[in-house]
Amino acid sequence: MRVLMLTQKIDRDDDMLGFTHDWAEALAARVERLDVLALEVGKHSLPANVRVRSMGKEEGGGRPRELAGFYRGMASFLPHVDVIFVHMIPLYVVLAAPLAGLYRKPITLWYTHRSSGSLLPLAMRLVRHIATAHPTTFPLADPRVRALGHGIRLDAYQPDDDPPADPPLVLSLARLSPIKRHETLIQAAAILRDRYGDPPARFVIAGGRPGNGDSSYPDFLRAEIERLRVGDRVSLWGAIPADGVAAVFREASIALNASPPGLFDKAALEGMLCAVPTIVANPAFDDLLGDHVDLLRIPSGDDAPGLAERLAALLALTPEQRRAIGMEVRARVAAGHSLANLMDRLVALMGE
Repeated sequence: MRVLMLTQKIDRDDDMLGFTHDWAEALAARVERLDVLALEVGKHSLPANVRVRSMGKEEGGGRPRELAGFYRGMASFLPHVDVIFVHMIPLYVVLAAPLAGLYRKPITLWYTHRSSGSLLPLAMRLVRHIATAHPTTFPLADPRVRALGHGIRLDAYQPDDDPPADPPLVLSLARLSPIKRHETLIQAAAILRDRYGDPPARFVIAGGRPGNGDSSYPDFLRAEIERLRVGDRVSLWGAIPADGVAAVFREASIALNASPPGLFDKAALEGMLCAVPTIVANPAFDDLLGDHVDLLRIPSGDDAPGLAERLAALLALTPEQRRAIGMEVRARVAAGHSLANLMDRLVALMGE
């Protein structure tokens, strides 16, 4: 099979989209040839059967130049491929569909987001297959939607042989966006101090602000730290490079992902794969949590008292007990969301 992949960015160092480099590498191992047409291209090192071409965003020139780069790339690649794989961008489906129809090349769309946007319904009519990470991560109903798993490199997200250092570190790692509810960790830290005897712990919020995000949110978090007088225990670490995420998780004894239903966050799965007991607010994770669902899920992302209660219970455990919980959850995540399994399923889907 020869595949054309359309995606936003190929850059192994990008803190938000670096994983697409891993996807391209894993997909290339399963197909005869992979051509990648990306809006922007940065550092990459891909196998010999991969050709990468940029639409030109990194060179400037705006949308007209990028659109021209899109169609030049399509003209170069399309006659020589069997299928088109569009990663996350319904606009690329709409733009590609006329040429794809002319050359009789079927399109598979991968989309995982709580919002459909204006173009997704149209894109759905133009594709043969639709793939997503989890049944809850595709926002519209369609019998063709296939949940294939999130696709995470197991070799990159491994538990550390040594237990994390004392005092325990409680980590909330996600982009600095209000929907991630990082302030809940700040509030829980204050509740632990005031109601639970102040168990020894450090609290870290790590993540960068997306370019189109709320620029005031980091300031809000700093103000909340000051208001609750927890500056001695809560730190903001900023953006973490893609290749540094696993190392940060391995420093943690407990992780938090307070994203609401509809956001089946890959970051939560990455923490779980590092065998870190990870508290979540999204019930879509319940099957992965198994017998520990009462300990590891809060009813909502803003439930600071519930989070503090669960943190107190986890902090009262020994490192060995926390590790045992983490390893149980890791086994389920590895079975359902490894990159290898996702790519096997994706290639099989595109071949149907």
